[in-house]
Amino acid sequence: MSTHKKQMFARFLDLKWPDINCDMHLHTTRTDGKADIKDVMHYAVERGLSRIAFTEHVRRDTQWFQEFTRQVRAEQKAYPQLEVLVGCEAKALDTEGLLDATDKILAECDIVLGSVHRFPDGRGGYIGFSSLSQEHFAQIEFELAVGLLGAAPIDVLAHPGGMYFRRYTDFPSAMMREILKQSLERGIAVEINTSYIQNLPGFLRLCVEINPYVSIGSDMHRLEQLGECRDRLHAHGVGFS
Repeated sequence: MSTHKKQMFARFLDLKWPDINCDMHLHTTRTDGKADIKDVMHYAVERGLSRIAFTEHVRRDTQWFQEFTRQVRAEQKAYPQLEVLVGCEAKALDTEGLLDATDKILAECDIVLGSVHRFPDGRGGYIGFSSLSQEHFAQIEFELAVGLLGAAPIDVLAHPGGMYFRRYTDFPSAMMREILKQSLERGIAVEINTSYIQNLPGFLRLCVEINPYVSIGSDMHRLEQLGECRDRLHAHGVGFS
């Protein structure tokens, strides 16, 4: 992890209010969000956030990212009190860390989120979620996440276990523990994303045990979700020191 990234992300046990007073996972009307760039920045200031990151979904055939970056950079000049980062969220294409983003897109980013959203079948398509047993589902998501941690050019592993959380209850703790361990070994932040995590106290206990670098992200799609992760963490006693 570069010096810049080390300054961006604290380890869990070192978290203080300035470290959680942010939202590092936001989507706007450019992709599947419901608010535009200016509205997000304005509301972030109203909510007292000190840092935000626009992390739009991208693919290898995305053509608009440079224009989007210019737009964010231009709009942020009106909000000097707010640190604004431009980033992307790109999905895993295989278990070897192949990322659905081009080098050109990544070069524009202040922050890159790697995520598991669909399960590639190795033939250019995707495995249907309904065809998988609960155990097989968890195993595939685990292998894709580990692949991102091992080889992908990412700064943050977004919503680990998120696809599983949306369909079942708690992601297997042994697998999540291993994901956190590997994230720490590579110096990649693991996202605390309260939009996905079903058992927040259990996840936080693993964070206490492993003490990984962490990123705070609400996965905002609607404006009222901005800063939600910060607030939930603070309600659980995180960031008081």
